[in-house]
Amino acid sequence: MSLPALSQAQHTLCFFRLDPQYRLYPLTPLPADVDSLDPDTSLLSRLNNDDRQRLEQHCQAGQATRLGLTVDGRRWQCHLAPVEHGHWLLSAEIDRQENRDERGLMEWRLQRQWRRDQDDGHGQLPALLDILTGQLQPDRIILWRHYEHEELLRPLYSQGLPFALRPVRADRRYLRTLHQRGGLSFGNCAEQPLLGAFDYLAADGIRHRLDVPLPFAGGPGGLLSLEYAQAHGPMSATDMQFVAALAAQLAEALEQTPVLPAPALAADDLLTRLMPLLCRHTGQDFFNRLMLQLASLTGASTVLAGLQLPQAQRIRVIACHRQGQLCPPFSYDLAGTPCAFSRQSREPVCIHACGLAERFPDDAMLHEQGAEAYAGLSLRDSDGRPLGVLVLLFDHPLSDSHNLKELLLKLEPRVTAELRHRRDEEHLMVAAAAFETREGIFIANGRMQIQRANQAFARMCGQEPDSLVGLSVLSLRNKQPDMTDVGVILRALHHQGWWQGEQQLARADGRTLPVNLRISQIQDGLGLRHYVCHAEDISEQKSSRERIEKMAYFDELTGLHNRRFMVEHISHTVALAEHESTRGALLLLDLDGFKNINDSLGYALGDQLLIQVAQRLQHFCDAHDDTSLARIASDEFVLLCPRLGHGYSSTKTRTEQLAKALNELFLSPFELDGLRLHLSVSAGISLFPATGVELEEYLRQADTATHMAKRIAPGSHVFFSPEMAQEVQERLQLSNALQQALRNEELTLHFQPQLRLDRHALLGVEALLRWQPPGRPPVPPGHFIPVAEETSLICDIGNWVLQRACERLQHWHRQGLGPERLSVNISARHFHSPDFTTRLETLLQQFPACRHRLTLEVTESVILENLTESRARMSRLKALGLGLSIDDFGTGYSSFAYLKELPVDELKLDRAFIRHVDTAPRDKAIIACILQLARELQLTVVAEGVETEAQRSQLLTLGCTAGQGFLMARPMPEAALMAWLAQA
Repeated sequence: MSLPALSQAQHTLCFFRLDPQYRLYPLTPLPADVDSLDPDTSLLSRLNNDDRQRLEQHCQAGQATRLGLTVDGRRWQCHLAPVEHGHWLLSAEIDRQENRDERGLMEWRLQRQWRRDQDDGHGQLPALLDILTGQLQPDRIILWRHYEHEELLRPLYSQGLPFALRPVRADRRYLRTLHQRGGLSFGNCAEQPLLGAFDYLAADGIRHRLDVPLPFAGGPGGLLSLEYAQAHGPMSATDMQFVAALAAQLAEALEQTPVLPAPALAADDLLTRLMPLLCRHTGQDFFNRLMLQLASLTGASTVLAGLQLPQAQRIRVIACHRQGQLCPPFSYDLAGTPCAFSRQSREPVCIHACGLAERFPDDAMLHEQGAEAYAGLSLRDSDGRPLGVLVLLFDHPLSDSHNLKELLLKLEPRVTAELRHRRDEEHLMVAAAAFETREGIFIANGRMQIQRANQAFARMCGQEPDSLVGLSVLSLRNKQPDMTDVGVILRALHHQGWWQGEQQLARADGRTLPVNLRISQIQDGLGLRHYVCHAEDISEQKSSRERIEKMAYFDELTGLHNRRFMVEHISHTVALAEHESTRGALLLLDLDGFKNINDSLGYALGDQLLIQVAQRLQHFCDAHDDTSLARIASDEFVLLCPRLGHGYSSTKTRTEQLAKALNELFLSPFELDGLRLHLSVSAGISLFPATGVELEEYLRQADTATHMAKRIAPGSHVFFSPEMAQEVQERLQLSNALQQALRNEELTLHFQPQLRLDRHALLGVEALLRWQPPGRPPVPPGHFIPVAEETSLICDIGNWVLQRACERLQHWHRQGLGPERLSVNISARHFHSPDFTTRLETLLQQFPACRHRLTLEVTESVILENLTESRARMSRLKALGLGLSIDDFGTGYSSFAYLKELPVDELKLDRAFIRHVDTAPRDKAIIACILQLARELQLTVVAEGVETEAQRSQLLTLGCTAGQGFLMARPMPEAALMAWLAQA
């Protein structure tokens, strides 16, 4: 049974299949007054030129549409919906007589009388909505029901534009106005105060809306909404009467549609009633109507359709009709549900006629709804994988399930096609979003020709996406010697289905772009290969890597190789010399008097001088084959000269010549800012290879020889000899004695006060290490500390100093004695030791009074050995409550650049600046600059080595208020410190 057209005398509704050649195949019987259709004749031949062009345009667009056609002189109002393989479903209202524009209530009386003559109300609601859509052509229709106890309007049904089914607040003023006037028409909906509760209107682009009450008898009211995306003129009185009459029919259809205890009609009859739905609707409209009609035809309390989520045991419900209304989408777990049981069965339809809740006790949804019976259709894709489900739940047992099973089987192909179309659309949306990402993506065919490319890849190539189509992927490669061979790529794709590696992309402007290319092979069911390719621009990564490598192996100031490179290069060069049976020389050059130039003229000019020295040495190396150059310290350079000879004598003679040439190189002065500076170099020389000498010894031998050369005279050069090993032996003996001193407690701490320079108020003290061997003179720190720093012994000593300093600070605090702050110097090796922070945490737990009273002093060189690690470690120390001070500030490199990144509290001005602060304007200017910087960064500044009243006065004038030095107090033992504090 289907609802007749609005006027039985006006049109006949017919359904057809339209193939790609525009041939019509009737799906329903044709009326007697319509000429028979020859299936071999194209519909285009029966249309005028305008209609023919419009039909072809709409079919080429591939989207559902409505249009009017004149076929053989008669008017057809058509609705086109695309199906598979280029075919279309076409429904046509074919005129029988001249159309009338007037829509009168007389026709509605005929409609009502016709409906009352029917034996039930199945199918009325969709048919009534179809009439409404055909006459007034809204973009969306929504049926609402007003539940007064909730003060909500709940959507029962929607048709047309997608709509997220959810209730809205029932505005009493709006409802009162609606019922008083019998209908409301709105333009510019999003700006209407009465529609404020309908907050979806602006987002959905709804511009015009007509609302008419649904007059439910004796119960809560309802609402019929017609929504338009385009501006719409005011409704005529006839249109309003038409909609009001239809609203009454809709309310009556909703209230009087009987609920069958079980399908009473045969499956073919049920399917006949569903035929208009199956032929005319697609997408979400299809599912919404299917849910509504299946609930009406079968008496099901709940009907739902859902998609299987990929790689998950869940169903995502895309349409659900429950207890008389459509529900918003939701998802549920398959585990323990009838759907899981149905999917495991070989039969597509699974029915449980009764006792459902007892069979599936873990399915909460069944218990919530009081479901007693279940009918499920398990839908599968063409490859047999689960696609989705169509489920009907009943609140009563099923007495006859045969017709229901047959109906579901007959619905299976169409519902499967719609679900597959829905899934594919969602996949396409996801794929389209993923395709247009910042990463370059292109798709190539089996011949590696580009079929599609996204904007990101086109930008990489410097072209438009369309211009890349058809190009060979290999033609975009910039061939370079180190590039992976094409054969290697193709073999990898053949054997493992993917390949990844770096390639150089040839841009349209002639430049190249390094990319990380990932190619994945995809093979379809017909065995055709395609390639999905991802290209990631790695130019920035390569540039960063090159910068990092340069920072790791090159000196930032001069651009020469650094110590790290030279150490590795020595290993390679010595090994090569041993293999070739040749000899070479390592020359360590120390710039004589550079420190005096640096101290007197400033670091800026000192840096310019180092740059000129590096350039002069580089020119020297360029003139001598295979000679390598590096700057390994502030004023130290290394020349590595291989292949100087095969014997010791010839090699030494050749090295003598090089050393003299280097001295001549420095005879001419360096010119800087109008100054002419003379400079010489002292050279220590170590010949290689030497029997029994470890690789790291060559630099030490050259360093030892350099010290000997400087003792002789500036500009000298000295070859390392075994006799010089005596000095190394003495240092070793000192190291052993120092270890013994640590065990015998010969080390002790002295303390030097830090004071305010203006009024001698105590700010803190610095702990200084002293070594007093029994019965012998004390060993100066400058003598034994450098020896300790060459080994891990400095860490043991540093731990001892921290332990002892914390003990004394805790003791002073408990006794109410001594200073409130104690500073301890930390060496580079100790600071970077793995357990340094952990040991401090333990000490602070053991001596809690030290927290916020202990300050650690480190030099700039300690920090700059590894800035990233140092910054992280200092932040952790800061979090423990420790103060942080940069010792000897101003003597390192890049202090100003890195200072803002470090969590420090204090700067200690090196004594080199303080020594001449009262006489050297440059030193005074540097100190003023540092003080200004410290004020901006809110750092304390302590001047070291204040020895004269003139220095103290000048520092106060510059704004430096804290210092330490012999002028105020010398380092002293603890007992002397207590006495000094008592006297002060």
